[in-house]
Amino acid sequence: MSIGIGTVVEAFDLLYASLLSKGFSKSLSLHEWGERDLLPLVRTYLLGYFGESLVPEARATLPGSLSGNGRLDFIVGGVAVEFAVRKPTAAKSNLSASVNSSEVKKLMKYDGHALLVLFDFSKSPYTSEQIEAFRDWPSLGKGNHQKSPFNVAYFFIKSRRPITTDVITKNIRVR
Repeated sequence: MSIGIGTVVEAFDLLYASLLSKGFSKSLSLHEWGERDLLPLVRTYLLGYFGESLVPEARATLPGSLSGNGRLDFIVGGVAVEFAVRKPTAAKSNLSASVNSSEVKKLMKYDGHALLVLFDFSKSPYTSEQIEAFRDWPSLGKGNHQKSPFNVAYFFIKSRRPITTDVITKNIRVR
């Protein structure tokens, strides 16, 4: 089975909907957990979904950091994945392009398919136009940097009664 961006987005779509499902999360209130709390669960889920195609905490180039290195959250069958979460009570900026600039830099420097996964559990989701802000590239610093395109998958709650979810996907290309 070939693993592409679409396959990874489908996997995260199932996970996002399940985290919001009372039948699945029971008394854990998983939709209130932040990125740090959810990452071990996401890692375990992806291991079960993709098997040995998963590489967690892979080394990556991070321009602007002291060492010049960073870590990608996951590589799934050659697709680099960075993951960010906005809790129900968190500020809207938690998922913004400026707050996630280091994640975007790592994805831009990855030589291959790349995906930024954003889980928004709040009552005020971003619009498609607000997701367009990821097209404004962060500075990679001095030098002639090779930049790769990446994708954004923004998962949000479309309606609360009954709970329905939706995803906005964008392909962000180098100008």
